[in-house]
Amino acid sequence: MTTTDSPARIRVLPPEVAARIAAGEVIERPASVVKELVENALDAGAGRVEVAVEGGGAERIRVRDDGRGIAPGQLADAFERHATSKLRSAEELFAVRTLGFRGEALAAIAAAADVTCTTRVAGESAAAVARFAGGRPLPPGSAAGAPGTTFEVRALFGALPARRRFLRSARAEARAVTQVVADYALARPEVAFRLESEGRVALASPGAGGERAAWAAVYDDGLAAALIDVGHETAGEHGTVAVRGLVGPPERHRGNRTALHLVVNGRAVSDRQLAFAVERAYEGLLPAGRHPVGLVRVEVDPAAVDVNVHPAKAEVRFREPRAVASAVTAAVRGALAGADAPAFAPPVLAPAARGVPHAASAARAVLAGARPASPLAGPSRWGPAAAGAEPVLPLAERLPALRPLGQFDEAFLVAEAPDGLYLVDQHAAHERVRYEEVRARQARGEVASQPLLEAALASLGAAQAALAAEEAEALAALGFVLEPTDAAALIVRAVPAQLAGRDPALALRDLLDRMEADDRLSGPERAAASLACRSAVRAGDQLAGEQQRELLRQLEACEHPQTCPHGRPTLLRLGSEQVRRSFGRR
Repeated sequence: MTTTDSPARIRVLPPEVAARIAAGEVIERPASVVKELVENALDAGAGRVEVAVEGGGAERIRVRDDGRGIAPGQLADAFERHATSKLRSAEELFAVRTLGFRGEALAAIAAAADVTCTTRVAGESAAAVARFAGGRPLPPGSAAGAPGTTFEVRALFGALPARRRFLRSARAEARAVTQVVADYALARPEVAFRLESEGRVALASPGAGGERAAWAAVYDDGLAAALIDVGHETAGEHGTVAVRGLVGPPERHRGNRTALHLVVNGRAVSDRQLAFAVERAYEGLLPAGRHPVGLVRVEVDPAAVDVNVHPAKAEVRFREPRAVASAVTAAVRGALAGADAPAFAPPVLAPAARGVPHAASAARAVLAGARPASPLAGPSRWGPAAAGAEPVLPLAERLPALRPLGQFDEAFLVAEAPDGLYLVDQHAAHERVRYEEVRARQARGEVASQPLLEAALASLGAAQAALAAEEAEALAALGFVLEPTDAAALIVRAVPAQLAGRDPALALRDLLDRMEADDRLSGPERAAASLACRSAVRAGDQLAGEQQRELLRQLEACEHPQTCPHGRPTLLRLGSEQVRRSFGRR
């Protein structure tokens, strides 16, 4: 038998290699480190937690708390795998009352980064210091310090360049950190949180005033004041299910679920079944594709929920999932039924600049002219392309000439062509048209911006502000002119021309919501697709015959008319032969 045919020898991996493999199961990105350290701080009884990140957390993370600290004689043990003060027996694993319990986090962090832990227990004269570099412990030390614990984590995945290359941009990682801190600022409103990113305060919650005050810190005062209190208890086979929190009235909704925060026994979770249970309470109250906002807390007996079902402890499993979901739906539905009807307020529209049509009467009246002589429509299929533009494919290679026959269900156009009938999704089709217009302008280095006569202040949630910072260049390329403030808000001085006439602050928030929900695209493409979606006609918009013809003409001129930017089909074809066969004709 040759050497190459021999079975490979089995070897026990060196401890440092095994530790780094295990670290990858717990620590995926900087936000994972922040989550683990914040949960440890809360388990230690902290009343204040401060987080600071640089380079999105890949370069530096600092988490400081005023909790109980770690006894000097146990500090080295805290960094051993499966070493924890939170479990004493296997039975306790089935009724976990703390956020952490596996004893893996500190060992995983020390294996993936350079770590300094400074901790002092009340009554000790000095703080104990533990240091790790390259996954190996350094000699312990002592230092001056207030009671509590401070972790400094530097060069995350510095010794694992392959893992580090998979991290996203610094702004994207910072946004993920912001989401973690926001989740726990709402889950634990009695604790004061402060987040600094690149030296700037991104979030600061008071630690007093309850859930509404915490919501105002994470989002804004106006939305916090509009939220409806939820309070409901249901008796179940395994104890009481208590549902409490705050939910938005039906007129306050978002394009994604990032503003719906779920908490189970004090733990921030991402649970699809709970989210669906909340949304069931809003059935018939929200527009299609929109999602409620709120903070929903579920309290059950710890023995009635399994928190050890996900590597990141982000999901839970209930012993009675249907009973819990029913309790959540009933609680939210009852809160909505008991709320006062909202007072009608006409939309606030920004004043249009001279020479630009005002869109107050129809926010999406973008097809009002038979053939607008606008450079935004792209190269005409009846004339030569503009200088420097890519040649447009012949019409026969894309779509046949479509003749509108009418509108169906206020969402679809029915059109006739030489090869059969076409059903055209008016929103998806116009979204494709708008997307190619925006991308063509970006390729030419043009920006179609509408200055505002009066600047508008857009109050953003912490996660939205982080996304706006991450996508600052893409937003500017669309036509937004934004200026940061000291808080999580932006001053809007100009908007894209397609959004002229709309409330600028609302338009920016809606666009950021759409970008947050879009996981198919990134960078300028994602921003362009989100603008196209927000400025296109929608299902329910009535289009006159001339508007229908113009939309079909613009779709015919697109390079990729078959789908919208997000991949949904724009049209369906019913061939002439198929129609004849269906009627028994040949």
